Amino acid sequence: MVTVSESHARHRPPPGPFAWPLIGNLLDMRAAGDAATYSDRLWRRYGDTVRFKLLGTNAVLVTHPDALKQILSTRRERYVKGKIYDSPRGILGDGLVTLEGDPWKARRALAQPAFHRQSLAKLTAIVARSGARFLDDLARRASNGPLEIDGHREMVKLTLDVVIAALLGDDLLRGADVSYEIIGDALRLMSERGHGLALPSWIPTPQNIKFRRTRRELDAIMYTIIGRARQRSQDDGSLLSMLLSAIDAETGQSLPDQAVRDEVLTLFVAGHETTALTLTWMFTFLGGRPEVLRRMREEVDAVLGGRDPGFEDVPSLPYVRQVVEETLRLRPPAPLIPRNVVEEDVLDGYRVRPGEIVLLNFWGTHRHPAFWPDAEAFDPDRFSAAQSKDRHSWSFIPFSGGPRTCIGNLFALVEASILIAQLLNRFDFEIPPCDVKPIAVATLRPSGPVRIVLRPRALGRAP
Repeated sequence: MVTVSESHARHRPPPGPFAWPLIGNLLDMRAAGDAATYSDRLWRRYGDTVRFKLLGTNAVLVTHPDALKQILSTRRERYVKGKIYDSPRGILGDGLVTLEGDPWKARRALAQPAFHRQSLAKLTAIVARSGARFLDDLARRASNGPLEIDGHREMVKLTLDVVIAALLGDDLLRGADVSYEIIGDALRLMSERGHGLALPSWIPTPQNIKFRRTRRELDAIMYTIIGRARQRSQDDGSLLSMLLSAIDAETGQSLPDQAVRDEVLTLFVAGHETTALTLTWMFTFLGGRPEVLRRMREEVDAVLGGRDPGFEDVPSLPYVRQVVEETLRLRPPAPLIPRNVVEEDVLDGYRVRPGEIVLLNFWGTHRHPAFWPDAEAFDPDRFSAAQSKDRHSWSFIPFSGGPRTCIGNLFALVEASILIAQLLNRFDFEIPPCDVKPIAVATLRPSGPVRIVLRPRALGRAP
């Protein structure tokens, strides 16, 4: 039943800026630097629901938690991952991130057991072993004196090692075989092509040539992984083993290599990028905040006494978890999530129509003054039990929400806590001042190197 207010709203479009014919507000977005920066400006000027135009398409920016809940949960059938996801599909293929409808439900059911809570203890042990190998090697590099690193590059390498070991099979392929550069290229291409300006892929523009080359390189890596896993022939309990042994309920056949490739690549990009960025941005927030670092270190030392953490230790590290969550609040890995509107609806009192795009503004939601006092301040205590209990459940959704909540959200939080504890066990940090800004390139990456100076700690670790 349509209420009187909804009926009135059907004739009331959201407010927004003047849009030029044909190009809409594209030049304004380019001038802002990226979509997230432009969206933040629109939200602060026009409010929680804003309409602007990209080329010939209306885009509606949505920020209030109630509206996000409506799009992702209560009326989700009206909002789909349609043509707006063609750019990610061009790189990732048809995996959990890009599938829709019944194919997505079937694939989600296939992958879900690998992320059940009872699987986390096993995965956590693999994370700790893989993290220890990487960080012990880093400590050896720092043994002759302070070691300056690019925190983002090293965290990408670390989390690639972890995701391969924990989710694809220990030592199947080392993260060094997947370069920092190729992952960055893939994310940038998804972002650039998502603006709707890319010419057909067969036209030999510089961007299209780079797209085809990146796709070929990623395919070579993915099919190498799949080939090695098939030769191994035993089920090691990893997600890849599950995919290779799975039987399609409709066809009675195993998944073809193309489908396995799409899921493996999705896992690579989504499985490591969230944690790598969380660790990277955490370092930037710790610079100039010695009290936060001190409290984290005291908690880790008291609980672990120098030994590496296990799954059972994670609940005993609540302040580490609060630092992770506050980092995710201010630097959500995906600051904007798009959906295609397929059925008319009313959001926040305004009409949205089929053919439009809605952009879920997680960046703004996580800063909304109605839910986050002093929103720009980095304050992990806001995630204490006392301060969190009455907060709107949709005001903090770094892993999206509803049925399509990220399948690995709990794993990502446990993984980040484990790796942070291992870092604190092994190193003292010096974080020189740096002017690193967040840039939205599909995910929220730093604009430049994140300089960190590492010194091995004197605290001995128990075997």
